[in-house]
Amino acid sequence: MTVERIRLEFERGGVLVADVLPDLAPRTIAAVISALPLEATAYHTRWCGREVYFPVALGRSAPPRENDTSTVNTGDVIYWREWEKAEGASEALSVYYGAEVVRDHRGNLPVNVFARVSQDQWPKIAEIGVRIWQHGIETIHVTRVQESDAPRRADRGGKSTR
Repeated sequence: MTVERIRLEFERGGVLVADVLPDLAPRTIAAVISALPLEATAYHTRWCGREVYFPVALGRSAPPRENDTSTVNTGDVIYWREWEKAEGASEALSVYYGAEVVRDHRGNLPVNVFARVSQDQWPKIAEIGVRIWQHGIETIHVTRVQESDAPRRADRGGKSTR
């Protein structure tokens, strides 16, 4: 797989770059990458913990459960769906800014962890998460990090640098 990172850019500021985890979730990565670029509304939830999530519609490209877990860590980027539904299942991508157990009113939820934001960006994730929690939804743009962009990284101010 040639794509090694994805970029999450938030409307009111902040850029996160996540490394994909091909050994953990190759089919999830392929499905997400094929849906990029995407624009969605980012929401905050406290039900599943410190999480910013955004609905996606992978539909027929939706991956199966892949090394699924209900325990996530700060920086984990996950794919979730209503696994029990064959048609019309809700789907979302999320980034966590705290170690959490993923759950809803039904209990623990299995998710595919497919990417991870490096520890040096964790303060930025927390800043974005708290902002969305306190000030409401905002637009997120998710794109591939191209090979020509390899030297780019997310800085603490949220802008890309070379």
